[in-house]
Amino acid sequence: MGISKINEQTLPTGTTAPATTTPAISINSANPVFGAVTVTISNHSSYTNPNYQAISTLADGTVTVTDANVDRVLESDESHLAGTLKFVDSNASTAERTITVKAQEFEDSKQSAAATATYTPAGAQNQYLRIRGVTSDGSDTSNRIAIDDINFYTGSGQSGTVYPTTNLTSNTSETGIVVSQGHLFSSTYAAFKAVDSSSTTFAWLLATSAANNYWEIEFETGTYSSAPVIKSIDIRFNGQNDATHFALTGSDSADHSSATVYGVFEISAEATVLNFG
Repeated sequence: MGISKINEQTLPTGTTAPATTTPAISINSANPVFGAVTVTISNHSSYTNPNYQAISTLADGTVTVTDANVDRVLESDESHLAGTLKFVDSNASTAERTITVKAQEFEDSKQSAAATATYTPAGAQNQYLRIRGVTSDGSDTSNRIAIDDINFYTGSGQSGTVYPTTNLTSNTSETGIVVSQGHLFSSTYAAFKAVDSSSTTFAWLLATSAANNYWEIEFETGTYSSAPVIKSIDIRFNGQNDATHFALTGSDSADHSSATVYGVFEISAEATVLNFG
């Protein structure tokens, strides 16, 4: 396919061969939780300084993720793009999507043929779910998290049953639900303050270590024969939050062993409600 502009900039005339090699792509999961997708281009090295166009659509052509909302990853020396694309598909539809990727080489006015893969956003289902303060690569950090409000939903787009189902007055005030955190500096910042509906209280991991920098919800087996499937979450972080990213992890063990990392998400602003699913 011939193109004349990228981002409204006229392309220079190239002397190298067109980007005729089709990208060889794979995705991190056919059922990524909350639509957190990582696309890997395994033949990235076959191109010269490439860029990639990516778009995600439903079967009827509805665009769920535009190219502008796909994050590019730089090589370690930051000189050019790596063969990795990342995005979060937060469209409320539960239908299968198709991600389409094309390659564009520097000083080349032609795109490659399209490569496609399919995925369907899924939910998280564990007895224990944690919100961990992490760095951009998912490593634990002592940069503390501070959560004003958090809600877990059984439906995509913040629909269905919300957990906890009541406004908590203590960490154990709702039957079958226990909230906790890895470190408690003061009862003023206890875990339940993130789910008490108050706009003036929050859970704060002040003076935490990297290993203990997490907030957790437990679905007790005496009440829940199986944990609910969580398909979307609302989180509002407090201005005291220091972590740049958070990871959602799940486990069926109290010590959180063999935990599943469902995704690493950027904390864009203290007043931003981050919606997934």
